Amino acid sequence: MAVALGKLVAIPLRSLWPHEAIDFTKWLAETDNITSLADQLGLGELEVRGTEVQVGSFAIDILAEGVEGNLVVVENQFGPTDHKHLGQIMTYVAGQEGDVTVVWVAEQFREEHRAAIDWLNASTIENFDFFAVEVEALRIGDSLPAPRFNVVAKPNKWSRGVNRATRQVSGALDERNKFYIDYWTRFGAFLAEKHSRFRVQRQFKDYYCGFRIGRAGIQIAATAARRDEVIGVELYISRSDAKATYHALEAQKIDIQRVFGEDVVIWQELPDKIASRVRLQKAADPGNEKDQQQQFEWLANNLERFYTAFAERIRGLNLDQNGDDVSPL
Repeated sequence: MAVALGKLVAIPLRSLWPHEAIDFTKWLAETDNITSLADQLGLGELEVRGTEVQVGSFAIDILAEGVEGNLVVVENQFGPTDHKHLGQIMTYVAGQEGDVTVVWVAEQFREEHRAAIDWLNASTIENFDFFAVEVEALRIGDSLPAPRFNVVAKPNKWSRGVNRATRQVSGALDERNKFYIDYWTRFGAFLAEKHSRFRVQRQFKDYYCGFRIGRAGIQIAATAARRDEVIGVELYISRSDAKATYHALEAQKIDIQRVFGEDVVIWQELPDKIASRVRLQKAADPGNEKDQQQQFEWLANNLERFYTAFAERIRGLNLDQNGDDVSPL
């Protein structure tokens, strides 16, 4: 018996969004749609800062921010890619010093532009990542059209991260620094492979690897103490109003603990220090390479648990806007 199947039909984008900037960019910037794109790329949660953001003589189509504070620039266009959009991307990136991810979205990528994105990923300095994404709209029969994002070029997180760490290790770094650079580079590759919301954005050469959580002076950190053979995840509050922030969260301690079940989190006010922390630990030897994948699994899972337990609560606190980070992690 023959099976009746539908046929996918491509719909020109302009028939759905007549104007690129007015219609398509605004559609893409909506929460559900930017989340769909971010999920496809493994970028984690994004918050749109604005559309058509003016930079010099041109405008960025979409400027967004990741959960760790890294900037994500989305440049979109109808039709095949062109040198104008590539030039705008390069102009913006040239003026940046922090972590930036560039996502170039087009209906069709010319081979020379796809090759340019591959070259940028292989050649640019630390903290710059580039994606090339083709977008299409499809329907079956009389169904509603559905968008689909196809990634045609992306960073090679593993090889780029290892090469970057190798370049940065010099005689000025001791054996301990080199160990942690390697450990966190491997952890970063693990997170990227798992499409985690957390991304290792820079070189870490000590026992901690920190991630922003959306408020100044507050981080979630993964820790790996080789000497003590302990790994952990913690919320570290280093704001000038750290104690008030800590006590506001501590008032929700019972509800927060429910997220962790039988794993008891440790609350440390640290009265002799400006900072305070909430942490969860596990006995493990970071120097045991045979056990590292299990360690990475535990760290990644508990980073997610800490995010679930604290992210919305922290955003809901009425904190001093001037409570800047005043203490190193």
